[in-house]
Amino acid sequence: MDTLRRDLLFALRLLRKDRAYACALLLTLALCLGANAAVFAVVQSVLLRPLPYPESDRLVVLYDSFPGAGVERAGMSIPNHFDHEAMKDVFDSTALYQFDGVRLGEGPRAEGVPSMTVTPSFFRVLRAAAVRGRLFTEADGEPGHEHVLVLGHDLASRQPGGIDHVVGTTLRVNNEVYTVVGVMPEGFSFLEPDRQLWKPTAFKPKDRTEDERWSQNHDEIGRLASNVTVEQAHARLLAYATAIVDRTGPLKQDLLNVRYSENIAPLQADVVRNVRSALALLWGGVLFVLLIAAVNLTNLALVRASGRAKELATRHALGAGNGQVVRQLVTETLLLTMIGGALGILLGMWCIRSLPSLDLFDLPRAHEIHLDWTIVAFTLGLAVALGLVVGIVPTMLLAGSRLNSALRDEGRSGTASRGARYTRRALVAAQVALAFVLLAGAGLLFASFQHVLRIAPGFNAAGVWTGRLSPLKTQYPDDAAIRSYANRVLERVRALPGVQAAGMTTFLPFGWESSSSVIIADGHVPVPGESVVSPNELFVTSGYLDALGVPLKRGRLFAESDTATSPPVIILDEQLARRFWPGQDPIGRRVYKPTRPEDVARPGPDVVYRQVVGIVGDVKMKGLIEGEGARAGAYYIPFAQGPQYNIGLAVRTAGSPADLTSGIQRAAASVDPELKPFDVFPLTERVEKSLNQRRTPMLLALAFGLTALLLASVGIYGVLAYQVAQRTREIGIRMALGSDRAGIAGLVLREGAALVAAGLVAGSLGAVLLRTFIRSQLYGVGAFDPVVMLTVVGVLALAALAACLGPARVASRVSPVVALSQQ
Repeated sequence: MDTLRRDLLFALRLLRKDRAYACALLLTLALCLGANAAVFAVVQSVLLRPLPYPESDRLVVLYDSFPGAGVERAGMSIPNHFDHEAMKDVFDSTALYQFDGVRLGEGPRAEGVPSMTVTPSFFRVLRAAAVRGRLFTEADGEPGHEHVLVLGHDLASRQPGGIDHVVGTTLRVNNEVYTVVGVMPEGFSFLEPDRQLWKPTAFKPKDRTEDERWSQNHDEIGRLASNVTVEQAHARLLAYATAIVDRTGPLKQDLLNVRYSENIAPLQADVVRNVRSALALLWGGVLFVLLIAAVNLTNLALVRASGRAKELATRHALGAGNGQVVRQLVTETLLLTMIGGALGILLGMWCIRSLPSLDLFDLPRAHEIHLDWTIVAFTLGLAVALGLVVGIVPTMLLAGSRLNSALRDEGRSGTASRGARYTRRALVAAQVALAFVLLAGAGLLFASFQHVLRIAPGFNAAGVWTGRLSPLKTQYPDDAAIRSYANRVLERVRALPGVQAAGMTTFLPFGWESSSSVIIADGHVPVPGESVVSPNELFVTSGYLDALGVPLKRGRLFAESDTATSPPVIILDEQLARRFWPGQDPIGRRVYKPTRPEDVARPGPDVVYRQVVGIVGDVKMKGLIEGEGARAGAYYIPFAQGPQYNIGLAVRTAGSPADLTSGIQRAAASVDPELKPFDVFPLTERVEKSLNQRRTPMLLALAFGLTALLLASVGIYGVLAYQVAQRTREIGIRMALGSDRAGIAGLVLREGAALVAAGLVAGSLGAVLLRTFIRSQLYGVGAFDPVVMLTVVGVLALAALAACLGPARVASRVSPVVALSQQ
């Protein structure tokens, strides 16, 4: 212990004298380890940490799939759910749920509260327990008994009487009276922490019939039975789906054509399915930067150790053994890397606290992200590993006989050994290789993002105000009341100064969850194996498509004359029109929506035929790249012919959308003071927000790549500058023998070019391996795009040339007389 104390004190004195070296090393370590700590905290919290429920590895998500109809992932129907409940050999329990929102309280002071409607089995699946009162029972799921609530801890604490006295009280929810029966523990949530109110869903006998088998309007989770694997459960569900198809009679062939199946996935993997590859890529990028920094620091330590060769040799000659020399150098570097690790942890904590304000990612489980002891241990472990590597490598090159030769060679040029020179060159080549891989990845993500930005959304988002309204069934009990409310709001909004067009819809682009439904063209004869399609279904008022600037391709848009009593009409997008009537005029044709499963194979007497009056351009609904959320086109029905309670409002303005917010709010309040617009955003902001999951990895990758480029450039400069300093006598001899300044400069530039070439060859191999990891994040570019790769090579070459010019200039100005006079 006394020896360690002396080594530490000696290291502190030396580092105090060599402040430039210490500061450079600490700054590099703090930035790299801080970035690692922050990214690892995100990866661990989002990807690696188990969900906060007992035996969360047994939790699964179940969903139906109709890929032939363009629906890779649908919800779950009520009859299917009850069939799953009966599979006790596969599932311990299953539950349906829907995300929604309620108005809590009454009058103008009522507040909007995000909520969930769940089957009584929901909390049993999660194995959750109430801290006050009870959870839902099966009786609460019977019609007439569902007016009970379970509150989240935070919401309950805000009620009169607080946590201890809220159970048994009544609350007004959507203008109906509910009784609070339970309170959840502090911190309990399901997927979204702001959901603090749960209602039971009550199914009527009709909801469980075969007619509802294909209404996938809920999400379903389940808990696997003991000793049942996900693969075994999936096999059982596929067999179950096959049995359903076999007994559907005339619908069987259509179900085979749409390739209907039931699917299952672990809940934890499913929650992060959209961000897993991006986060893995980010973590790989930050680890690469740390690796480059480690190489740079090792090179810096090697140069410093070479400069201290005489001092170390003197200590060795005075009796210090190789072990003591090694211990001293390692102690110095460990001291620095541990301090750098501590600074990195502080920087990582600051980064994590800044995440909400940066709004970089719409990450699942974002509320769980924090630095815990595992991340601290991981970061300090990296610091120790770096300290050992950076400390040991120089001692290996200066040990034993090399220390003895340092005294004999003092005063000569080139005191560094050949091994040390080769090691420094190899380290710089490695930096170039790693920088090439990072820059290639960043370049591919950047090129991909540019391709995404060029995707036409199908609407003009500039100058469009958007928001939502949610009238209550208790206040607007029928279609006539909803139509009247919508008409009055639109009338007042359209009268506002600066409003160019306004309309309502059941789904705004890049907004909330959409609705889709099968639609069939009258008289369309499908080819063998052709599937029905389930496009996006939107109910819109006149003025909506004008407000969004959706182009009319043929026919007309909806007008005020398209009322509840006028003939049923419909507008299709171009994708649907091409599918149903390729090369033909669709205007005047008819389509229908099945009202029963049997109507898919043969329309029954109750189906409503709608005449096509217009064709509009295709509109991106869920993102510029829609992925699994893509549907086979979209169709629009007049809002008056199918009023809905979930209303989106779109207003095209002559100026800034934000300037109209207060006016629109007053207009809505003049119709119903209790209904306030919410989810208010300019449409441009919705589009920007949809790009976050691609923009953020791209920006961070560019930052990592530029950091790597800087570190590699510094490494090239440092090695060449050191070589010039060590080879002053050799350069002087060359110049005395007739070499000119251009020849000497070329000698140094060739050294730099060799380092870069070696690094590029190794980096190219790394870039080939990178393809496997980055392919899923690319759009419109290949994983080995030649333009990107050539650009990266050019950038690296220019940076290397800039790094080489300084040492080359110094070498070309060496005076032969001065160089040869040195001893």
